[in-house]
Amino acid sequence: MRIYIDEAGSFVAPPPSQPHSFSLVLAICLPSSSESDLFYEFLRLRDSWRKPAVEVKGSALDESQAAQVIDLVSGYEVLVKFFALDMATHGDRVVEDFKLRQASEATAHLTPEHHPTLVSQLKTLGDGIRDMPNQLFIQAFVTIQLILEVIEEATLYFAQRLPIELGEIAWILDRKDRTITHMEATWTTLILPAGEDHFLRTPLKYLIGADYSYFDARYGFTAETVDDEMAAHLKWIQETRGVPPPEGGAALDAKLLLSDRREFLDSRHSLGLQLADMLATILRRALNGRLKFAGWQHFGKLLVRKGQPGSSFLQLGLPDNAPRTLKGHAAKVCLALDKRAQSMLLNRNS
Repeated sequence: MRIYIDEAGSFVAPPPSQPHSFSLVLAICLPSSSESDLFYEFLRLRDSWRKPAVEVKGSALDESQAAQVIDLVSGYEVLVKFFALDMATHGDRVVEDFKLRQASEATAHLTPEHHPTLVSQLKTLGDGIRDMPNQLFIQAFVTIQLILEVIEEATLYFAQRLPIELGEIAWILDRKDRTITHMEATWTTLILPAGEDHFLRTPLKYLIGADYSYFDARYGFTAETVDDEMAAHLKWIQETRGVPPPEGGAALDAKLLLSDRREFLDSRHSLGLQLADMLATILRRALNGRLKFAGWQHFGKLLVRKGQPGSSFLQLGLPDNAPRTLKGHAAKVCLALDKRAQSMLLNRNS
């Protein structure tokens, strides 16, 4: 499985005269077994538009073309996931306060008893967050949330439908005008520590009866199969953070999952990133009222229905248990997406 990630929007607050401005990060999970077929059909579709460009951006699509992209992708066993924010409610003060709290929380629970290496790592993490420009921080924060949820949803989704796709997971991100060194540093400084911490606190949920054999063989380990380096790392985590051994003796190698297959590519050379850009921009235009219903009405077919329809919309600074409420046009879009979304659980009797 190959997971393509791109963003739509600038992640900066709009002028006061603009009541709403949604930005988002989107991931499209493509099965390796059908990727070449999808790309072939995508090229045929793109050529039929007769647009004189190597790369057609989602912002250039009309309603008919946007609908064609959605219909094409929905014909494959593809999973799409996104997180969106209304930047009109995320001014500089809101983002700065949230960023500084995140930086402080990295070291908030350190004591003189903690291992010096852990202290150094967490201080580096806190400093890295604190030094980031607000725009890059908020984009990185949303991307991290997306990656963590993609792992949780994609494993559950494909373990029921195409379990072999979980045996090799690749991450492909649009590098845009950022340098590889900068993106690698962001991934190492923020995403890898966040991923390991997340799965230490919230282990992946497994569905009884689903096939996780390929996933476990590649990214899991037990006390019997763990190598010396991982065993030493687990011992260090248990001693420095007080984390108990994994239940049942099985555990996930989050570092391997997040870093073994990872690329930062120019979207001009990646059809997967071009599709991610189109879908992200279609959805953003829909949320901001800049694309008619005919262009995005079937977008929900690419998503999995959530318990709370608005859970893919973030408001930084709210308590974790606070309700996320959408109003006006965005609320209508959210409900329309949920109405057409597919069930996570596969009906094996159908």
